[in-house]
Amino acid sequence: MGRPGVEVSLPKAWIDKQDVGFFFDHPDRQAHIRSPFGDEMKGEFWSLGEHQRDRRRVLIYRVPPDNIYYDPKKPQLLKIPMLAFSDETIEDRDDILLPILHDMMVEKAR
Repeated sequence: MGRPGVEVSLPKAWIDKQDVGFFFDHPDRQAHIRSPFGDEMKGEFWSLGEHQRDRRRVLIYRVPPDNIYYDPKKPQLLKIPMLAFSDETIEDRDDILLPILHDMMVEKAR
């Protein structure tokens, strides 16, 4: 991959394959967090205001079967841009990520 601070454009299909692969490898997981690949979701991150690029994270939520929008023919992954605090480490565990996701959704609904 590219050097830090240098934008790299990767095919969306490649990025999606990485995310789908995570949930195939971890079928018990409902959420995952990672740094963005290259310039992934650049526009969405711009909408979050001025920030340091190394604070960018992508929170990925696997839509569960009991959700009204679940389609068994095409399971969906919801990708949400977020910014970590400069000294924050966010553990990649459902018991940590799902409450963060819930709080984000409640805040957005207000």
